[in-house]
Amino acid sequence: MFTNTRWAVRLPAIAVVAAALALCSGSAAQTTAAASKSFLWKVHAGTKVLYLAGSVHALGADSYPLSAAFENAFTASGTLMEEINLAEAESLTAAPMLLAKGMYADGRTFDGVVSKETAALVAARLKETGLPLEMIRPMKPWMVMLMLTALEAQKAGLDASLGLDKYFYDKANAARKPVLGLETAESQIDRFDKMPETVQEQMLRSTLTELETANDSLKSMVTMWQRGDTAGLEKTMLSSFGPYKSAYASLIVERNRNWMPQIEACMAKTLPCFVVVGAAHLVGPDGLLTLLRQKGYRVEQQ
Repeated sequence: MFTNTRWAVRLPAIAVVAAALALCSGSAAQTTAAASKSFLWKVHAGTKVLYLAGSVHALGADSYPLSAAFENAFTASGTLMEEINLAEAESLTAAPMLLAKGMYADGRTFDGVVSKETAALVAARLKETGLPLEMIRPMKPWMVMLMLTALEAQKAGLDASLGLDKYFYDKANAARKPVLGLETAESQIDRFDKMPETVQEQMLRSTLTELETANDSLKSMVTMWQRGDTAGLEKTMLSSFGPYKSAYASLIVERNRNWMPQIEACMAKTLPCFVVVGAAHLVGPDGLLTLLRQKGYRVEQQ
């Protein structure tokens, strides 16, 4: 999944792929060798098991190789399950669909929808990039949010092709393992498009504020991810959802609940499933780890 550094890991994968978004900095220190735990859990249901990995949707090359726990879990699994089947995100229709939904088609404009203050802040940010202001006039606030963060990601040299979900998607294809999607690319984009414009603007303002300190936050978050620091990432990732209850419900709570039946069904397969979703979906009171424990599954961090 970014918008600002805290929204980063919770954004749907299609937003990351289609807009070239990322979470972690290419300059983040490699800590895998020193990590005692990975951001990976083994879920037990009697004799059946399933592996659940928290993803960073883009990584620097120095984040590899991954820990042996990740590689061993994938090797032991027969099916890969991710937020979406990345074949759909990589198709020729994904980017045009994102653009079509992210643009006004009724004559409205970005500067006509948001406050003058927000429009001025965005204009100042765009001036730093050298891009013309006219470029964003037909865009909805959520699309401007993604675009600004994509620009920031590119400036930092971040690479969505190195994300954890993309890494395992490529490995699954090479090993001819089936790949399943928990939802569609279009449904992920609709999560943004159906948010009230007031919420979209609030998220955009939050993005503008946090992009000022993006690099330090990114380095800290990727280090916590590499160390399997669940408590640290939970605090960092979920804290900024406070003012955005509807966004939290749409991006995290509803999707987690929708995914649970599919995850449970995958657990019934002969060989384990290897499930990869954004790290923010695993933590907190509404996270998948909590939901699985509440249903009686035994969950063990690897």
